[in-house]
Amino acid sequence: MLRVACETNLPITMRTPLRLTLLTSMAALAGAVACGAENAVILESFEENIESVALGNWGGDRIPDGVILQQYTKWGDEDINVTHGNKSLQVELYYFEGWVHDFMITLSEEASDKVREAAQSTDVARYILRYDIIFPGGTAWMNNQAFFGNINDQLDTPSAGSGGKATMSWAVDLVEGLPEAGPIILRFADNFDANEDPFYGPLTLHVDNLRLVDTYAPGATPVTTVLQSFEDAENPTGGAADFTAWGGTPRTTYSQYTSTGEDDIRVTHGTKSLQVDYTGGGGWKADFTLPFANTKLAEVLRLDLPPEERPAPEELARYTLRFEIIYPDRDENNQPAWAVTKQFAYNGSWIPYGIARRDQPAGRAQTVSITLDQLPNWDAAVEGAPMMVFIAQGDFADAFTLYYDNFRLIDTGGLAAAPPQIASIQVNAQGKVVITWTGNGVLQSSPSLTAPQWAPMAGVSSGSPIDPPTSGMAFYRLVVP
Repeated sequence: MLRVACETNLPITMRTPLRLTLLTSMAALAGAVACGAENAVILESFEENIESVALGNWGGDRIPDGVILQQYTKWGDEDINVTHGNKSLQVELYYFEGWVHDFMITLSEEASDKVREAAQSTDVARYILRYDIIFPGGTAWMNNQAFFGNINDQLDTPSAGSGGKATMSWAVDLVEGLPEAGPIILRFADNFDANEDPFYGPLTLHVDNLRLVDTYAPGATPVTTVLQSFEDAENPTGGAADFTAWGGTPRTTYSQYTSTGEDDIRVTHGTKSLQVDYTGGGGWKADFTLPFANTKLAEVLRLDLPPEERPAPEELARYTLRFEIIYPDRDENNQPAWAVTKQFAYNGSWIPYGIARRDQPAGRAQTVSITLDQLPNWDAAVEGAPMMVFIAQGDFADAFTLYYDNFRLIDTGGLAAAPPQIASIQVNAQGKVVITWTGNGVLQSSPSLTAPQWAPMAGVSSGSPIDPPTSGMAFYRLVVP
């Protein structure tokens, strides 16, 4: 059974001889019950067989004869084609290039239930479904698009020439459309341009270590810090600038967008977002940069230190970087039928996967979510570091617009602060009430509980003498600020 976080609230009410009632809020005295999950639960690693795997059933030129599925056995410690245990899934592709739904993996009932339980958790950025693909070399480009609930993102080869391992990361709290019962099916489509011409094959890729990762440290509480949401009138576009390091003609302009109301999906935090207008079509291009100097991201990455003194990837795993991309509606010509955006650290690590526009007529806000251990390398020398670069591609019309908003960093590894605890309630020799407590709490008072008017008691800290009311009653509560 996958265990998810829970809480037990312990309300306490106390009354003094002077009929001064101290009310301690449930939030202030909430005690967390440890019921966190394992750090990683293996869902499938093909150690016994590959009975969970089948050919794709959406048709395509490679189906059925151009896709061969086999169990692969690790030949030694240096074999990169296995990332967990001694086996992996081997997929050989023959005869035809281009996009084809080549294979699918059906999770067991037990694994499916674990994923569903994680998806039902209200803990933000807690659970991640990950798997590894080891791409072959010998291509001009290659990607693997996967379908999981309403997600259809693509994982790109780290090197078209030599291939290598890439890891997909799906934040489970962002997934919609999972079946309420029964097995969950993950579908995989390969798309590539092989160097071999004409292509016969095989191009061989390996899949391994489907796992459910719990990012929360025991007793942790998530803390979210907004990095950029384009609210500043003096810096309305957040420093967005054309990326010209790779040459080419800029095709983007930038402006601050203002929300038209609560139903405006183009803003996901505050009332503003970054509007990016494109001209010249939707070919693959690295378009613009955003700086994150003097933010929590810069504080965490510590690019001011020598590389050997910066946090190691395992220390960065507790931080999740998130932001929204808002795609446009499809037009009367059904464009864009597909679109993908990618992001990477300037002169550093790529986010391994591209955010694919959901296959629906209406545009929507889609959340990019990646833990910082997947982005360990950043250029410290570039002005504005840490700096991110943004790419767009799709069958867009000649002119199109994307919106970006709510760049934020979520720390899921910090321990929750101990709740304030009442230490004593006394009346001193002068007839004043003295309340002492431990922890970070603020004392509030109200003359009534029927129509409470809670207000902080200015200048009152733990142990401060409090004058009793001259008439009537006074009620007090201790709250977490």
